[in-house]
Amino acid sequence: MTAQIMTANKLSDGIVVFLAYDGTWTRYIDDARVAEREEDFADMEAEAAQSIEVVDPYLIDVEVSATEGIGRFIRPTKYRERIRAFGPSTHPAFAKKLVPDHFRSRTDASSIFMNGI
Repeated sequence: MTAQIMTANKLSDGIVVFLAYDGTWTRYIDDARVAEREEDFADMEAEAAQSIEVVDPYLIDVEVSATEGIGRFIRPTKYRERIRAFGPSTHPAFAKKLVPDHFRSRTDASSIFMNGI
C-alpha cells in the first residue's frame, strides 16, 4: 500500500492545504498527516468531509523520505500534485514562497522579484 495524504483548497482564498495530524489544515506539505492503511484513509476522508473550511478534499499518493538531522520530506508521486504543492515548474521567481528548503534552488530570486506581491 502506498502512503497517502489528504489535500484540498481553502474555501476562503483557494490556497492548497493538507490535513495535519491535529486535524487542522496546513499550507506545508511536510506537516501533513500520512496514512498507509485503509482504515486511516477512511478516517481521513470522514474527517475532511466534516470540515467547513475547505472544498473538494481528496487523497493523493506520496513518497515519504527522511534525512538525518533535517526531518521528513513528503513528495507527491503525480506531477500535477507536485505543482499544486510547490508551485509551477518555472523560474524560481514565479514559484510559491512556501517551497520547502530542500526543493529550493541555490539562488532564490523570488525574494527579489516577488517582494511586495
